[in-house]
Amino acid sequence: MNLIRLVCALSWLLAGMAAAAPLKIYGMDSAPVSFMNHGQADGFVVELAAAIQQRLGQHDPIEIVPWARANTLALTEPGVLLLSIVRTREREHTMHFVGPLFNTWVTAFALKGKTAEWQRDHTDLHKLRAGARRGSIFVSLPIAQGYNVVDQTNTSITAAKMLMNQRFDLWFDGEELYDDALRRAGYQPGDVEVAFRLDPMQVYFAFSSGTPAATVQAWDSALGEMKRDGSFLKIYRKWLPAHQLPADAALSH
Repeated sequence: MNLIRLVCALSWLLAGMAAAAPLKIYGMDSAPVSFMNHGQADGFVVELAAAIQQRLGQHDPIEIVPWARANTLALTEPGVLLLSIVRTREREHTMHFVGPLFNTWVTAFALKGKTAEWQRDHTDLHKLRAGARRGSIFVSLPIAQGYNVVDQTNTSITAAKMLMNQRFDLWFDGEELYDDALRRAGYQPGDVEVAFRLDPMQVYFAFSSGTPAATVQAWDSALGEMKRDGSFLKIYRKWLPAHQLPADAALSH
């Protein structure tokens, strides 16, 4: 019993310390993960972050900004939280991660029918002109694997428009993002097809270097509690019903 009381006391202490350290919280315009909805930040990670803040007694605002700006702030300032970022070895040197939140595939999309045409013509897919969202894993991973990513856009919506207008042949993005991006660009998901998939990735919350360790620990503990008590699952199924749960959330249910 004394041990349980001690653990509870430490949890409340961490929560209090975290609440005393304000965060600058940023998401990007990538529905349904995070986006602006009638002037308010909305989406899976936004709702999840708000629920964690409620548990911790925090009220820091959540802003939706271009990814390049959010990433720059996270690399130069303490106390910055990026709401959805792929965890890589390189980023582990500059950020502290809490999660995973969901799984994603770095996927190449093409206009419907193009993949069969390229197969007939024995087209080298590495030589095709490709585009993706600036500063994201959807640029860096394909480039690392030899693909010709020459066009970088501010949003997935712009990339979707450029693909549909044949400004490039391949559009690299996440499979949880392309559906909404196409619809918001004025097209239908059936207008494109999956050309191929690269590596599967896990998406996390990421805290900038210099953020108090107590803050990171408090968010990690709160997220773990939400995965155990079912509240994480409820939010996840609201926004990402067709996508596979993170392993630690799936095991708890």
